[in-house]
Order: sequence, then structure tokens, then C-alpha cells
Amino acid sequence: MFSTKYFVPILLLFSLFIVSCEEEEDTTPEPEVIEVNESSVIPSSTSGRPNNYLGCIEISSRITTIQVWDHGQIDGDIVSIIANGQTIINQQVLDGPSNPITVDYDFGFNGFNYVTLFAHNLGDIPPNTCTIAINGVEFILEANLDANGSVDVIVDGFGVNCGDAGGNTGDDGDGGGDGGNGLGDIKFWINQDFGCGPISVEVTGVGGSSITGFFGSAPTCDNTNGGGNFSNLPIGNYTFTASCTGLQWEGEFTINEGACLQFQLIN
Repeated sequence: MFSTKYFVPILLLFSLFIVSCEEEEDTTPEPEVIEVNESSVIPSSTSGRPNNYLGCIEISSRITTIQVWDHGQIDGDIVSIIANGQTIINQQVLDGPSNPITVDYDFGFNGFNYVTLFAHNLGDIPPNTCTIAINGVEFILEANLDANGSVDVIVDGFGVNCGDAGGNTGDDGDGGGDGGNGLGDIKFWINQDFGCGPISVEVTGVGGSSITGFFGSAPTCDNTNGGGNFSNLPIGNYTFTASCTGLQWEGEFTINEGACLQFQLIN
């Protein structure tokens, strides 16, 4: 005859075994979710000044060496450089390309990061301009005492590229060149009437356009009001000249694929 005095302990042991197995299954770790910035994270303003979007850079490694120097003639420009909200160069005077300011920086965001130029003066030749090289990839930034210049910096390998940059692509109606076709757009603009008549803008090897109006904030490239539009330019570096009665500008800019470059001329 089977004795119940052995049945209860056996049942308890069996129950503990089942509970133990269930607990082990519940402790299986969940797969890690990698957060990716899939669009620009440039803030609308920095230190009380609006951030003008100037373009996009793609880099293969988040660990970088950043070099900054005065673009064009050395004229005493004093700048700060902000990366992802962190000041990495603070109120330093720019020298030429033979003596750049050099810092190491780790872009910590997956996908979109950003860099902003903050001008502390205009130098002897306004506006405040610098060349920034990130792991050897060069880009020109421009700022004044009213607005900063910002650029997207994308770390490769997370499914995004400059075609998604800044909200300024043709895919969302903001007037950039179509992503993925090797083209981009630029709009030259001014924020006040300089009183010198229409401004003639010539892009070397491309052609010309006239600026006939001004805007309170940076217009998108699909806004043809006021002129200054150049559409579907092949990606690469360009030079330009601009002039009106008594005023002249010249400089360089970079077209990135699928992006709208909003380039402000400053008096």
C-alpha cells in the first residue's frame, strides 16, 4: 500500500522544481534596443541666437580629431565651437590652416550629431567664418552676432545619411535636392534691405541669380521668393561672388547630397 506520508514531500519537491524552471525562464535578458537619431538634432537656438542650418557631414568613426582655422584672410575672428551641446572650443582666436585649433572629440549619438559655430566678434572682415575639419573632412561655417552656423554630423552605420539631414530634403517639401541622386540645393539670402539694389550672385561654373528680397529667418530652398536659388547642383565644393552697389562678397560652400544649404550674406 502507498503511504501518503511520502506523497506530500514528493509533490512539494516537484512543485519547487517547476517554480525554479519558470523563474529561470523569466530572467532571460531582453535584447538591447539601440537608440538612433534618425533626423537632425540641431536645436533651434544656442546661447540666445538662432541656429542657421549650413549642411551635413558624414563620418565613418565617432572618435574624431577636429581642427578649426580662419577661413580666408586671418582677421581676428574669435569663436566657440559647440558639439552636441558641449563647448569643445571656448572663445579662441582663429589662426590660419598652418596653425589650427585641434581637439579630440567623441560624437556620442548614433546617427545624427551636430556642431555649431558661435561668433564672439566679426573680426576685421565680417562675417565670422571658419573652416572645420572632422577627421580630414572639411566644411565652412559662418556666423555673426545675430545667428550661429550649424552643421549635421552623421556617424555612419545606423541607416541614416545626409539625405535625411536638417529636415531640408526634397522628400519632406523643404526644398533640398532629391536624396540619393548626388544633388543638392543652395539658397543665398539676406535678413534686411541693404539699400544697394538687387544683389547679383555668381556661382563659378554654374551661373547666376539675383537676390531681390529679404527674410526674417532662413528660408528653405523651395522658397523662390527673393531669388538667390541654385537647384540640383552636383555634390562638391564651389566658389561664389556676390555684389550690389557698394558691397561685395566672395567665398566657398559645399553641396551635400539631398540637402538644402541656406547661405546668408551679411553686411
